[in-house]
Amino acid sequence: MNTLLLFYKIYQNQDIKTVDYINWAFTMLENNCSSCSLNILSSLREPLNIFEVEDYFKRALSEMELQEPSYEECARYYILHLSEKILQDKNNVFEIVYDINKVIRDIDYPEDLEEWFIISDMVDEFQYGGNNFKLTKEELIATIIDEAKSQLKNNKKN
Repeated sequence: MNTLLLFYKIYQNQDIKTVDYINWAFTMLENNCSSCSLNILSSLREPLNIFEVEDYFKRALSEMELQEPSYEECARYYILHLSEKILQDKNNVFEIVYDINKVIRDIDYPEDLEEWFIISDMVDEFQYGGNNFKLTKEELIATIIDEAKSQLKNNKKN
């Protein structure tokens, strides 16, 4: 698990599990990061104590001198993560667009993400309104996929 995704889950108080921290440790090791606490964290096995796991996580951050990213950094990365999900799962694009719009709302609708807000309106119109945009489902999905590709290209998710 990527550091920004993990912190997004932490910020959102999402159903964060001990395995999320362990997966983060493995990802960090795969990326040639190292610290004593990171090694210990990656080697922990069931039964896991969330307090012990979080303690080793915090120690690993400190030992590697990693700063806690801002909420907006994490949210923007999560939008890119959701953009990738759109490209992988074309059957749930409308739900993913709503998820993206929630994140954008949380970071006060930044101008560079305005297109997602417009697309969310298009989805609302298509599903619940009068379809004022006069789009077919296929055209709307294509628009969503194009924006997902554009976001990924412009932000080069690492």
